Amino acid sequence: MSESQVAVHAEALAALEAGHPQQALAAWRSLLMAEQNVVVSHLESVADALPRDPIAPLRRQALALADSLLRGVPGAAEVDQLGGLLRDWGELCLLEVPSRALQHFERAWSCGRDQQLDQRLAAIYARLGYGQGAWALAPPPSTTEPWPLQPCHAQACQSCQLEPPPADPQLAISVLPHGRIWLQRHTNPWQISHGIAVVDQNDYYWPQLCRRYSWPWPACPHQDFYRTLAVEQLQLVEAKLPLIKRVSGPVLAVAELSGENYYHWQLELLPRLGRILPHALKRWPNLRLWHNGGDSPWVRESIEKLGIAPERVLQASPHLQAETLIVPSFTAHFGVPAQASLDWLEQFWGLANTDALLPASGVCWLPRAKALRRPVLAETQCQQRLASTASCVINQGTVADQLAQVSGAATLVAPHGAAMANLMAAGKGSTVIELVNPAYQPEYFRGVINRRGLQHRRLEAAATPLPLQEWLYEGPLVFPIDLRPGGSEAAEAIASLVA
Repeated sequence: MSESQVAVHAEALAALEAGHPQQALAAWRSLLMAEQNVVVSHLESVADALPRDPIAPLRRQALALADSLLRGVPGAAEVDQLGGLLRDWGELCLLEVPSRALQHFERAWSCGRDQQLDQRLAAIYARLGYGQGAWALAPPPSTTEPWPLQPCHAQACQSCQLEPPPADPQLAISVLPHGRIWLQRHTNPWQISHGIAVVDQNDYYWPQLCRRYSWPWPACPHQDFYRTLAVEQLQLVEAKLPLIKRVSGPVLAVAELSGENYYHWQLELLPRLGRILPHALKRWPNLRLWHNGGDSPWVRESIEKLGIAPERVLQASPHLQAETLIVPSFTAHFGVPAQASLDWLEQFWGLANTDALLPASGVCWLPRAKALRRPVLAETQCQQRLASTASCVINQGTVADQLAQVSGAATLVAPHGAAMANLMAAGKGSTVIELVNPAYQPEYFRGVINRRGLQHRRLEAAATPLPLQEWLYEGPLVFPIDLRPGGSEAAEAIASLVA
């Protein structure tokens, strides 16, 4: 995007925060109109996904505001739309990302205040320690949770991502008589695992077995701080948990942050489970399994391949206490799959003997069809152009089928996402073209890419229009990968593959 667009967007935010929402909307309208075709493609993509979007009601508000701005000069009605939208975004992210919630609420306040919004802001200001300043709006609650101050940007930190990680953690096992494990799930509709707590019978939290977002990259100098913060934040929400499910006998419990996601299941949870399982079965042959990977097809396929009968898998209740709780140590640092885990995965999926052969030819596309996070705009058109060559779109069938297709390709086109976990099957020396939104390009797959010796090219798709970044999407994690022809280096690279 141009410097002038960035400047106009900054002016819009400044006007909004100064209490001039109509001026802000007018500036945003000028940006939307300047990129109307681009904006419409984003709006159409979001509208198409509404039937399966967990936050469809909120997204409809954003679509309505964008439509109003495209149709005419903003007035009082649009100011009300913006205020309501920002308030709802604030409520959505209040518990997980309170700093972003505060930003939304303050900007909503400039669109029009009322007692409820005053009360919400007063409570947040009291959490921040503003003292009497919070009373300027409304009496804050008598007790407030502490504000989670962080020393750095955790997983959003750019510099730590590029630092070499320390040695992989050693595999160990902890046995907790009458121990508990519980999950803090997102309060928003996605319900992804946001925190993991392991607690012994004396209610002591085992910090080495607890994690909670935000979690830092392995080279971060603040590891101990985040470990302590995770325990503190988990203790704060324990009272809100559902009733404990108590089970007899030994239970092997394995959980990862976002364990329901294919990436975290395949590269973190599954190898952690698979590596400890033989040792645990020798000691407790009648153990049962509890995990937080969910019940997706790839999870069922993996569990069956491990030889674990369905009746020995406990339903992943969010709060479990076992007569004997068995918990393996975390075998990988955040965002960096352990080499021993990759060794295990290659053996498990039958990839160990594929290293010697380079793939002969062909381009394989790792699709993001129906993805709600980072959907690929113009993906169908790109796939159709590739289909005219000796190329293929990976069939999202079984894990084994996906890995086989990846292993047979000379070039892999990979919009950044969980399917890139399949790169563990890529032929040594093959090429991967990673397509990213300019605002989101983390290093989650660097370890796999380096291990397979892949020729890696990371190409930026077109930037998401700035006003839409502000109130159509949750954040950079979900910005689309826009591959409209002629709009970016990523689109040009795709065009060159079929030239």
